[in-house]
Amino acid sequence: MVAQPGIADGREGARLSPLARLLGGILVATVVVATVAASSAVAGERTQRFALEIAILSSRSNRLLSGGLTTAQRGRLQAKIRSALGVLPLLARECLEEQRRADERPLLARLRTLAADDSHGRTTDLAQGLERLSRRYPVDMQGLLPLPASRRAARAGRTLYDQLCMGCHAYPDARSPAPAPDLFAMAHALSDAQLVVSLLNGVRGTRSTTLVNPLNNQEIADLAAYLKQKEASGP
Repeated sequence: MVAQPGIADGREGARLSPLARLLGGILVATVVVATVAASSAVAGERTQRFALEIAILSSRSNRLLSGGLTTAQRGRLQAKIRSALGVLPLLARECLEEQRRADERPLLARLRTLAADDSHGRTTDLAQGLERLSRRYPVDMQGLLPLPASRRAARAGRTLYDQLCMGCHAYPDARSPAPAPDLFAMAHALSDAQLVVSLLNGVRGTRSTTLVNPLNNQEIADLAAYLKQKEASGP
């Protein structure tokens, strides 16, 4: 092996030091970029959570307008909307803190208007306000849409369904006032984007999953793809 100059020779090392500094700078820059990217991914969770809540609220308010609900179904849906609207200011503050936006008054004022629309039964105004807010804070669908169409995705999605979903959604508790919905019927009724939002929102914050989303974006996409592909025949 031929010895490389500059390792033990101080003079050669001095001549190579600009290259060493350049390589060292590139390494440091790479580490900084990776660190910033990782921090952004973690920090974006609060904004995504806020966006998800708005999207779900928008979907629910539009469902109220669509009709076809029994009195009991309508009452449960209204209760869910009211409860979520109560939590929305907290999620908004966390979102603004994450985005380092100091003035929270305009957004909180919009949320108070939404709550007033709900309490006074102005469902159309509520739905329109939530739709505008959803455009301002869209759910990040990167890595989720378009849904995968491969056999691998369908197999992975079925495994996730069997392990995490079937127990409650295939055999809902008929005595429960809010039984777990049929995910295949839901997949048939919703667009791809709406289904993904429902899955993202549904797998977190429950007794089964604690407060952490146990699925990554690829798994969510695989599960949604399986539900879409099997919607006609069920599990």
